[in-house]
Amino acid sequence: MPWRGPSHADDFPTLGWQLLDWWAEFLPSPRDPVQPLVLTDDQARVILEWYRLDESGNRVYRRGYSRGAKGKGKSPIEAAKCIGELAGPVRFDGWDARGEPVGRPWGLCGDPRAWVQIGATSEDQTDNTWSVVHYFLNENDGKAADALRIDAGLTRCFIRDQPGAKLEPVTTSAQAREGQPITYGAIDESHLMTPSNGGVRLAKTIRRNTAKMGGSSYETTNGFVFNEHSVAESSQDAVRAGVRGIFADEVEAPRTVNGVEVALSAPDEVLLAALDVAYGDSWWVDKPRLIAEMRDKSNTWEDSARFFLNWNMSSSAGWSVVSQDQWQARAGVAGQVDKGFAGLSVADGQTFAALGFCARREDGRWQVEVARHEPGTGWVVQACKNAQAETGRPIMVDPRSPTAGIIPLLLEAGIELVEVSSAEFMAGCVAFQNDVLNDGLVHLGAGELADAIRSADVRPVGESWVFSARHSLADITPLLSVTLAGVGARVVVQEIFAY
Repeated sequence: MPWRGPSHADDFPTLGWQLLDWWAEFLPSPRDPVQPLVLTDDQARVILEWYRLDESGNRVYRRGYSRGAKGKGKSPIEAAKCIGELAGPVRFDGWDARGEPVGRPWGLCGDPRAWVQIGATSEDQTDNTWSVVHYFLNENDGKAADALRIDAGLTRCFIRDQPGAKLEPVTTSAQAREGQPITYGAIDESHLMTPSNGGVRLAKTIRRNTAKMGGSSYETTNGFVFNEHSVAESSQDAVRAGVRGIFADEVEAPRTVNGVEVALSAPDEVLLAALDVAYGDSWWVDKPRLIAEMRDKSNTWEDSARFFLNWNMSSSAGWSVVSQDQWQARAGVAGQVDKGFAGLSVADGQTFAALGFCARREDGRWQVEVARHEPGTGWVVQACKNAQAETGRPIMVDPRSPTAGIIPLLLEAGIELVEVSSAEFMAGCVAFQNDVLNDGLVHLGAGELADAIRSADVRPVGESWVFSARHSLADITPLLSVTLAGVGARVVVQEIFAY
């Protein structure tokens, strides 16, 4: 019998429902061992999506990651998944009489026996997940272990009736792991796994080993540091580049709340609202305590933002183009402006794009804002149409940048463009910096623009310089978009539009 079909717009076949019931039947709550393991709605949604099937019963995702704020509950959920991958209904076994998917454990119907590994750079790091595995199985006098017929040791778990079926922690001796026929790999704290400590090699080995067995792998991570080339960073880059078969669970705190930037200087209610988003329905988190930690002068804002707000951060303070104080001093409210210009910038690989505006205010200063900054480019054509209708002016673009890849689509849609020359772009970059330094510019406090400016770096061009996406610590399309818009806003010679 095939799948029953969707009963509502967001319906899809998944083994997640059966696994949620299986956990509640066998595993104890990490907060109260006499209660069953019941996930929050946020956690359950992640499980349902991760175990999603297509209508033929194939798993949609081959690997995935959860990047979440510290203390959100990533390790207990991953520990439960590891036990499920060892002995639970995680393999598609057909459709029941109602058209619902049914799961079976590894080791049946010709499948290999389960071999689950929890990989990290050290034993201490594997213990984040491994200690919860041990708790789930051995709490209540080993009730779950007995029911599932698992020998739960301190260093390995075995299924009694299936020699070779096991769950174990491993560290970064990747060469010794090559070729092992593992069916599931949990990659713990992937933000700490870098080329220098062997973590990248271990993660790649785990993925290769699961691939040949038709298995899967999953990362848990906090926010990462840009340009450390960690496993977490490379996985996010792959998702942004549109690589198929990767599931991403990543909920960040907003950069602004009711127009107020989320920063150490923000009032407690702003930080609390930001934490509410980052932690969702993780009811056990003491958010006022987190705010106290964030304000503790022994902690840096960069660390607080990474661990509590789930933001990826640069490895240094950044702000090499303009200082943070100078940028914050230029924050203001929207004033009376002319129609202004819009600028479009697309990131390498079309992973992100930004649409920015620049217009002259009545007080003579330039007002800049980022209207859209979103993954991919599917939204760009309509957004540019709307911007052109609003301003009555062409969209400013850099034809030497990755934006060139969608210029034909924009022209085909009837959008008028101005291709900024190298000299004009260079002058626009210098003018933007000068306007910030000399109080010639007002911005509206958008967090994505502040992030771009903090992360931005430059490359020399002759005796001058330009903003460089390649040399910057993170995506700077918001900065490039308002810079391009500023070129249009500053140029008054009408001949540049005659093409």
